[in-house]
Amino acid sequence: MRHTLRRSFGLLVAAALSLAVVAPASAAPSDAVVRARTASGFIASQQKNNGSIPAFSPIGSTADAIVSLVAVKRGPTTIKKALAYLTRQTQNGNVVGVGLQAKVVMAAAAAGRDPSSFGGQDLVDAIASTERPNGRFGAGTAVFDQALAILALSAAGRTVSDKATTWLAEGQCPDGGWEYLARWTPADDDHCVSEADPGTDFFPSDTNTTSYAVQALAALGGDELANAPFDYFDEVRDPQFDGWGYTDGYATDANSTGLVIQAFAADERSIPAGALVALKQLQYTGCGAFAFTWVPDGGGFVRSAPDSGATISAIVGLLARPYPVTPTSVTKAAPSTPPCPS
Repeated sequence: MRHTLRRSFGLLVAAALSLAVVAPASAAPSDAVVRARTASGFIASQQKNNGSIPAFSPIGSTADAIVSLVAVKRGPTTIKKALAYLTRQTQNGNVVGVGLQAKVVMAAAAAGRDPSSFGGQDLVDAIASTERPNGRFGAGTAVFDQALAILALSAAGRTVSDKATTWLAEGQCPDGGWEYLARWTPADDDHCVSEADPGTDFFPSDTNTTSYAVQALAALGGDELANAPFDYFDEVRDPQFDGWGYTDGYATDANSTGLVIQAFAADERSIPAGALVALKQLQYTGCGAFAFTWVPDGGGFVRSAPDSGATISAIVGLLARPYPVTPTSVTKAAPSTPPCPS
């Protein structure tokens, strides 16, 4: 059952929701689909001989890439090699920790594999077995990984306990977001920053964790989510480039913007006007890659270098496809793309 998020901003509707919309959350515009397919070609070109597609991390990014390729329905050979890599890593005992296990579970499930029997391990049970009496998966699991765990269990068809969902939902910051590491406490300010020692608290509420939390709660079905997280997204939106950065005051980046779009899609809300445009502007259309963000250059701004991780995240954002991505037959090869500009 989908839990209504606590500490919502009452019945206020976010300003973003009153804007003209680009497209319904359930359907990506045709040009976004074309861009996502081109991006899949860049991802395929970045695959190493061992099958990995490293970005933020070799295992986690390879798992994310599989999910994105399944979502865009391109790259069966790339997916097969990436799955073989993840299988070996699992067999070798390298897929450890709730967050990493969750990413591999979602990748295996999206690709039509059984994550309860993957690389000789039951990764689904490995996650579920860590649940503590208060619903937290593991003694020190970050809020970010709690959301991933819920998404992974949902992808695998496993029932998620009310306690696990409540642990996540009740960690929401008063500003409507969630922070990466820990839940809100009365010792924190509205942004989940310690009021007693803000100088050493490096984790305010952020768009990435908030998106995963929204997607996790939405994946369980039930009532509509409260407006609070969407008010938060509106509040921290980058006014210069019209997308989202990691947290308030950060410039638009492809990873965060794609994730925020996924959150709106997960709750079946219309994508805010300009969001897809902000994401598309970071793409190198020739080679399909996405820059991570904008960087200063001669008094203006230019896109940063082509980035594998940003491209992986941008694909599901372009498609407005929330996690978990359901299994889909992938038969068409990823397109060949020219080298990106150096």
